[in-house]
Amino acid sequence: MIRVHQVICDADDRSKIREQLLKKLKMPSADLIDFHIHRRSVDARKHEVRFSFTIDAKVHHEKKYLKQKDVIKKPDEKDHFVPKGEHPLNSRPVVVGFGPAGMFAALALCQHGYRPIIIERGASIRQRQKDVDAFWKGGPLDPESNVQFGEGGAGAFSDGKLTCRSKDPLLRKVLEELVQYGADPDILVDAYPHIGTDAFVEIIENMRQAMIKMGATFHFHAKLEDMIVQDDRLKALIVNGEEVACQACILAIGHSASDTIHALYERGLHLENKPFPIGVRIEHTQEFINQAMLGDFKDDPRLIPARYTLTTMTSNKKGVYTFCMCPGGYVIPSEAQEGQLVINGMSYASRSGENANSALLVQINEDDYGTELFAGEKYIEDLERKAYRMTSGYKAPVQLAKDYLQGKVSQELEGVKPTYCLGYEFVDLNTLFSKAVNQSLHEALFDFEKKVPGFVTSGAILSAIESRSNPSLRLVRAKENRMSSIYGLYPCGEGSGYAGGIVSSAIDGIKSAYALMDHFGKENA
Repeated sequence: MIRVHQVICDADDRSKIREQLLKKLKMPSADLIDFHIHRRSVDARKHEVRFSFTIDAKVHHEKKYLKQKDVIKKPDEKDHFVPKGEHPLNSRPVVVGFGPAGMFAALALCQHGYRPIIIERGASIRQRQKDVDAFWKGGPLDPESNVQFGEGGAGAFSDGKLTCRSKDPLLRKVLEELVQYGADPDILVDAYPHIGTDAFVEIIENMRQAMIKMGATFHFHAKLEDMIVQDDRLKALIVNGEEVACQACILAIGHSASDTIHALYERGLHLENKPFPIGVRIEHTQEFINQAMLGDFKDDPRLIPARYTLTTMTSNKKGVYTFCMCPGGYVIPSEAQEGQLVINGMSYASRSGENANSALLVQINEDDYGTELFAGEKYIEDLERKAYRMTSGYKAPVQLAKDYLQGKVSQELEGVKPTYCLGYEFVDLNTLFSKAVNQSLHEALFDFEKKVPGFVTSGAILSAIESRSNPSLRLVRAKENRMSSIYGLYPCGEGSGYAGGIVSSAIDGIKSAYALMDHFGKENA
């Protein structure tokens, strides 16, 4: 089978795609046995809408067509992993945390007969939804069941973007597993696939039920508080005050579980500071973004709500970029600790909201917060507490982007209504950030206004603070076996500092599960 890139067509229509494929390859119809779409993207530039397809085709005379431009042999994308572990376990492996990394690590263990125990400090997804909804309606924050903690992880309350810059072959496995458990099959071919918060819930439940049938055991409201370590080897976990025998553990706790990370540091887990971003959410009307990105085609029914990605390097050598852009989305309260204010963005599957939002982030490093371990964590916490004090309760500090550049408190909105559900108050965000961060955000906004006219001046609003897109610490692990400084402990996912986003975290979880199974055999019966 061959893979053909850059098959251009003016419609997502199988007969027209076939016609263009034959034309591109100068192929007689009799040579084409069958084909299917591997990838699909849309280009609305150059005053026309064009679909670009990557096609996998079964053909006669394959060697002949492999000589042509944009044609390669179809790669083997099947997962051929076979466990080779020779060190038998005396207890079942444990997966701590059931976000994307933990979910896919646990699933991989189940698929190879390892019967993991999964412990999650938060609630199951349906109860978690109720707890989050109660908070979003003005109720109290539950520190253990919120946007950060609970089944599905922080990724359950996001746009559900499934983009990943990695070319890792496990990417296909992740997408196929998601489809198996309920995701729209279009994610297998879309260039910018996404699930949506609402659709993710059913997928999570389906995955959990499948794992239970494969021998997994789940414990919610189960917090990892400590570990028993002897001679740098993991012996047991302390969960809700009780000892759980454990020789092998996938640690997929996410980056908001600072209490657990501090406890494990005391047991010998090696940590190191790493760069991380902080910033704001910027909101526009989706209508403006559609017009800016799609122009005359903004109302074309063939096109989905427009997205954008912007980056710049400022004069003070800081990278500033948009991240987690949510078409038709909402800015949401994302706190896990009382007295700290955190925001994020999310979209539902339909992406039908009035506004578009995106994080606008500045890269932070030890020059900003110091070299002492945990200094970055304190830097973030101090900013979140400061943001909380800028308004009453959990209202969002908000400022028009143009007023932020002028250093004045906004007096009224100019067409873009904040989607943040707990209300907002006008502030001067220049008083929240350091001089270096403000300079970086200012320069970036000026640059992005040049690239996308109206990006600042269309009534765009900024809300603070976006501070949980990536952690300030890395849980150090060995490259060759992915094990931490504690024998038997495998940190993975976004919270470990080695991944970012749903797909890369899922891939990291699978690889850590594979590393565990390459070292440890199944538990003794």
